[in-house]
Amino acid sequence: MESPRVEKPALFYFGGMTQQIVLSVSGADVNLAPMRFPFSAVLLACLLCPPFCGIRGQAAEPQRLTVGQILKRNQSNIPVRVSGVVTAADPVRIFIQDETGGIGIFRAALRGQVEAGDLVEVSGATTGSGAGLGISGQSLVKTGKAELPKPQAISAERLEASDARHQRVRIAGTVHEVAASGEVQILQVQSGNASFMVMWQASPPEQPDRVLAPRLDLLDADVELEGVAMPQFSPAGLRSGFRLFLASSEPPHLKVLRAGSSDVFTRPLRTMASLKGLEAHDNQRWLVRGVVTYWSDAGWFHLQDGTGTGRGNNAHFLLKGIGWPYRTGRSEPNLKPGDEIELVGMPVITAGGHVSLSRCEWRVTGHVEPPPFAPASAEQILQADMEGASVSITGRVVDVEITTDYQGFAVHTLWMESGETGFAAMVQKRRQGEVPVQPGQYARVEGVVTTSPGVIGKAAFRINVNDFPAIRAVPPPPFWQTVNLMRWLGAAGGVIGLFFIWILMLRRQVAAQTAQLRDNARRLEDQLEQERELSEARSRFVFTVSHEFRNPLAAIMSCSDVLQRLNGRMSQEEHAHQITGIQQNVRRMADMMEEVLLLGRAESGRLPCETRPLDLAAFCRKLADQILSASAGRCPVDLTVAPGLPPLMLDAGLLQHIAGNLLGNAVKYSPAGMSVEFRADYQNGACVLTIRDRGPGIPTLDRPRIFEPFHRGSNVDTTAGTGLGLAIAERCARAHGGGITCESDSGEGTTFTVRIPCETCAPTPP
Repeated sequence: MESPRVEKPALFYFGGMTQQIVLSVSGADVNLAPMRFPFSAVLLACLLCPPFCGIRGQAAEPQRLTVGQILKRNQSNIPVRVSGVVTAADPVRIFIQDETGGIGIFRAALRGQVEAGDLVEVSGATTGSGAGLGISGQSLVKTGKAELPKPQAISAERLEASDARHQRVRIAGTVHEVAASGEVQILQVQSGNASFMVMWQASPPEQPDRVLAPRLDLLDADVELEGVAMPQFSPAGLRSGFRLFLASSEPPHLKVLRAGSSDVFTRPLRTMASLKGLEAHDNQRWLVRGVVTYWSDAGWFHLQDGTGTGRGNNAHFLLKGIGWPYRTGRSEPNLKPGDEIELVGMPVITAGGHVSLSRCEWRVTGHVEPPPFAPASAEQILQADMEGASVSITGRVVDVEITTDYQGFAVHTLWMESGETGFAAMVQKRRQGEVPVQPGQYARVEGVVTTSPGVIGKAAFRINVNDFPAIRAVPPPPFWQTVNLMRWLGAAGGVIGLFFIWILMLRRQVAAQTAQLRDNARRLEDQLEQERELSEARSRFVFTVSHEFRNPLAAIMSCSDVLQRLNGRMSQEEHAHQITGIQQNVRRMADMMEEVLLLGRAESGRLPCETRPLDLAAFCRKLADQILSASAGRCPVDLTVAPGLPPLMLDAGLLQHIAGNLLGNAVKYSPAGMSVEFRADYQNGACVLTIRDRGPGIPTLDRPRIFEPFHRGSNVDTTAGTGLGLAIAERCARAHGGGITCESDSGEGTTFTVRIPCETCAPTPP
């Protein structure tokens, strides 16, 4: 059998950039993979500039490493050989993952096609560093097939902020844009506050002259995605989110949770008032109708309906630029004031509670007269919530500034002042125009108010002007309007009243010192009360521990005395009985010490919560059997588990302390033979456990203190206990991010409800 031909790369270092040229050993063909300079230019530069360039013709023997070892070394230009399963691929990279991690491999020098599920062995050289560490592939051999690794359920915000890379994850979100480029389908997905791109390699159209059509059916669909997360970096090398690569568009890689539609204007209708003051958004785009009051050539505008005003823009979409595919049918016509439009967009949460819609599409449905510009002063605009209002305001022009923004639009800014308030007026156009006023003149401007922080810059507010005719020079106001005489009169009156103010300040100082003395006395009383509570807690601790330890110690002493006195004169059964008594009491003392230590860790905040997939139904059945066995069947446990309960992400150890203490107390305090109810369910994203007993109930005066350490109810009589069980259960629930509530009636039993927020996970395949 002819051995496969292995291509060895020659790595050229030119001007600080590595250029890789792959030359076949046979010399029959030459494959130049990715280059930024012609091969002849690189070769000539290497010959003419030996101090700055180096050529490595033959690569060193690659080291066989795991992905985890490569990531740990975090070094470039190391020859490596790594094995794993292909999790996704695109025209530039393939992604592989083994049991230690995932990594991306540049495939320019690799021959043949691979698909998700292929087991491969890849040789190459590491490139990049940190989250951008990858492998420049040189040869690839398929070794078999395997199932894809189980994806990690994670939120997009955590993935965007963490350094997780090239591993399979599961994310849910909403599709806001679709596109296609070559043989790659692209989605833009919003998940919480994070936006990211999703890509997968699709089958090319059957006809060679046809272009791959974007998936319009997924517009505004809720989806669940399983794919490989790849970190994304800005041109400055800073972390800027991630992209998700899918193995295919079939479930489970792409699962549609709520169907979308290519007709974007069929979304639910909302009013401006219903969107105002939102504290969070649910990724959905909504439909609003209104009249345009301002339009910028840059694609953002103000509009209003009968309930309020809002701002819309087409920002945060896939860019309409060279090399960036986009949906050609996206509706974004130019507008003018007075246009009646239908707009679909996603609410953006603003600091001032104003309505702002992003990722908008709109269409014109009619035209009316735009709202008139109401005269307003700077004080009125600052004191009232006039965001989006059409106003007319007069002020003195301090400066005129013309700049070009990052999109190439001309921004004409008039820095103005009215009284002591500085504000800005802005005209934004595709091309620079002539501003009709000069610094020093007074001008009346008509436009729409913007007060949103982060948008207006250093001014108190901004007037968005539709066009230059809305800026008109006006005569300066009369002298008495420009000089604030009342301010000077007020200053004079202030000087005259200083004497009286001084007297009032002395009286207030005496009153303040008296109030301070009263506050100090109250603080001392509070501190004394805290000291009393602490002393009482210490006393309870000493009494409880000494009392609870005295009984098992007495039992141990009794058993040891019997063994000493009757040594050699008792049967094996009696001897074993005495030994068993000693062991049981030692275990009892050890359990009490473990409870005290666990409570100490919880009080100091050192109680870890490590969640893993847990079969809650099996856990509850096992716990019920343990309680029945430990109590010698004192009370039957009536266990009810909600049908179809999925595996939940929980800490089994903490849950054992929570449910074990509550269920043990229910059996201990219920009359013998009376059943105890134990229910388990998953509701609204939380694990819910309900335990109801038939005991004497908890007195009303004891209920506020039931979760305090060493506190026991006044009606427990001679029932043994340390008063630690409920305290430990409550601290464990709190460490899990949940809580415990109690409902009790004297003589009618007690119901404890545990609610722990948690995520579901896919069942483990058999």
